[in-house]
Amino acid sequence: METWLVTGARGFLGTNAGVLLRGRARLIGQARTAAESGLYESIHGLDLRDSAQIGALVREVNPDVVLHAAAISGHETSANDPEQAYAVNVVATQEIARAASDIGARMVHISTDAVFAGTVGNYSENDEPEPFSYYGETKLAGEDAVRQAVEDHLVVRTNFFGWSETGRKSVLEFFVNSLRDGQNVRGYPDFIVTSIYVRALLESIWQLGEEGAVGTLHVASRDALSKYDYGILVAEQFGLDADLIARRGPDADAHAASRSRDLSLDTSRAAAILGRPLQSQGEGIRQAYDDESVIAGIIRDR
Repeated sequence: METWLVTGARGFLGTNAGVLLRGRARLIGQARTAAESGLYESIHGLDLRDSAQIGALVREVNPDVVLHAAAISGHETSANDPEQAYAVNVVATQEIARAASDIGARMVHISTDAVFAGTVGNYSENDEPEPFSYYGETKLAGEDAVRQAVEDHLVVRTNFFGWSETGRKSVLEFFVNSLRDGQNVRGYPDFIVTSIYVRALLESIWQLGEEGAVGTLHVASRDALSKYDYGILVAEQFGLDADLIARRGPDADAHAASRSRDLSLDTSRAAAILGRPLQSQGEGIRQAYDDESVIAGIIRDR
């Protein structure tokens, strides 16, 4: 059984990784604070801004695979604290990559569709990145650091939804929570993504590892939906009132990241390696609905 070191083990993706990978790998986690966990053998408390220490941790654990799931992921958060975003998304990523290379570990780096401008959509791995935010800029720089340092790497560009440890981190949770509370919400009709259910994302990453995939891949849903259309699907699947969703864009003074964009990703290369199409957003919402009673509880009790 391989040893996996997962950064951000107590966060959205890291917690879901703990659920999916249990029994498949020996799991060691990193988080800002140490904690007992039923999902991980141990979780080391370490701030990723301490780049020297994260490199030392990788060498100490000596994993077969590093899943680098941690990041400063908010567009506004990154813009408001660019030093933190750079330290975590670029410097820490570079140190993890160098350490992974030193010990001969495979590195799976989670990146984002926000490395593209969103002016065209259906971006392939061959399209030139053009980030529209400082968050996207730092994630692209992190990608480059991984490519330069680690021969055995997989850079995964994605956008995902699901059940999070706080119950408030996902677009799925936004719509479910708001509609269950009877709140009127906006569904942006001109912000388009290929968001994939987080468990399907992790399953695909596992399978790509089994296939020995190397390089940069787009691992997202096979279909593109606006946030409005996504919200309607959520309402229909969860038996909630779709009339509460207004087909409206952001206010004129909204953050630039919220403006009209098509960040959809072409997943045909990953599908060819996997030998199957990627999950659709509707399929992912149905799986999330089926998972809620069990999986959401495990994640939040982690």
